Amino acid sequence: KNAQDTKVKIVLLGDSGVGKSSIALYLCHGRFSEKHQVTIGAAFLHHNIELKNGATMKLHIWDTGGQERFRSMAPLYYRDAYGAVVVYDSNNVESFDSLKYWINEIKSNGPRNCCIMVVANKKDLPQKLNSEMVMKFCEQENVSFIECSAKTGENITTLFEKLASRIYSRFKEVLYYNNP
Repeated sequence: KNAQDTKVKIVLLGDSGVGKSSIALYLCHGRFSEKHQVTIGAAFLHHNIELKNGATMKLHIWDTGGQERFRSMAPLYYRDAYGAVVVYDSNNVESFDSLKYWINEIKSNGPRNCCIMVVANKKDLPQKLNSEMVMKFCEQENVSFIECSAKTGENITTLFEKLASRIYSRFKEVLYYNNP
């Protein structure tokens, strides 16, 4: 048995309007939609990622609603998540300020050792936030960082490939036994 059969849960977190659903849509369907629809609760998507060792990891992506009124439900979504993609809008300082909240949420309510990746979305637009400052923040929080654009598709696949690879190396023993 190898990672061919591996299924992992990934949760998308971040404020409303930062582009979580757009990132998931681009990854799974290769397209971007200008229409912003608020995610009520959570949406579920699936995507297979091929790892460098040739194995396939099946990502079960939970796209959570970032609005205040859905926040009380969020801890239910963190359960059994091997990875968390915490998204902010690189043109919205407020969404960056919320990163600490979302990272603390997954660290306190999610599984131990969950792989966390901070994502600066909307890279295609003029940037309001200094990426060096963000990288320093991510270093302090001990989380990974990547910039992407759900509109152009830049770095979307790379983001999930890197996350899948980290999950595989961190959890390979656990994944081997938990996916009969």
